[in-house]
Amino acid sequence: MKRNYLVVVALMLVAAAVPAYALSGRVWSEVADNVAYVHHDDAWFNCCPEMVFEIRQDGYTIDIYEQDTLPQCDCMCYFDFAHTFKGLAPGTYVSSVWESTYPGGDYFLAGRTTFTILALIGPTDVSTQMSDCHMEPGVTEESSPARGLELENVSSSPAQKSVGIRYHLPAQADVTLEIYDVIGTRVRELSVGSQEQGEYLVIWDIRDQSGQPVPRGIYFVRLQAAGESRSLKLIVLR
Repeated sequence: MKRNYLVVVALMLVAAAVPAYALSGRVWSEVADNVAYVHHDDAWFNCCPEMVFEIRQDGYTIDIYEQDTLPQCDCMCYFDFAHTFKGLAPGTYVSSVWESTYPGGDYFLAGRTTFTILALIGPTDVSTQMSDCHMEPGVTEESSPARGLELENVSSSPAQKSVGIRYHLPAQADVTLEIYDVIGTRVRELSVGSQEQGEYLVIWDIRDQSGQPVPRGIYFVRLQAAGESRSLKLIVLR
């Protein structure tokens, strides 16, 4: 099958293995009037990123690449991206969103979503919209959701000595808090256990389970409680 590439912004990708494990925000899709929208909500990037987007289509498979090409801030926050696809042929599509937080960095999977186009309407067109920075996940100008399970980094980022991890439990639950590297290896489990509803703060000394300092790089915190999970990205520099 002939490959058809839809490029939003030209970007040379390094032919390297992409880590299989990643969690950053939520990837979902919707279709209105045979126009598809692939959303990546609560993507965790520097608070002043210079984003580059590339979209590659191979038949009914679409890969979306998001990369910060000029990270220069000492703060992090959430962004919402909406990738719009017009003029797609009828059929069911699988779209994967990949992200990279620094120039030349590896891409890792943020999520996959499936959508169906019923009819071909209009010429092919691809575009991307990016929200302003927001400090809490799930917060937009149009909505104020009820407060549920929350997880955030309250320390400066990138981290050098320790990280403060704050979370909110909407109800009593058994809590698991784990640290993973970019390839999905668990490097630390922070002892938590059963906790009542409320706000909590846990300090990670950026050491692994054996007590050794972890190498510099990107890590992920995964919070699990009452059948739900939340995650956030941490950058460690030494």
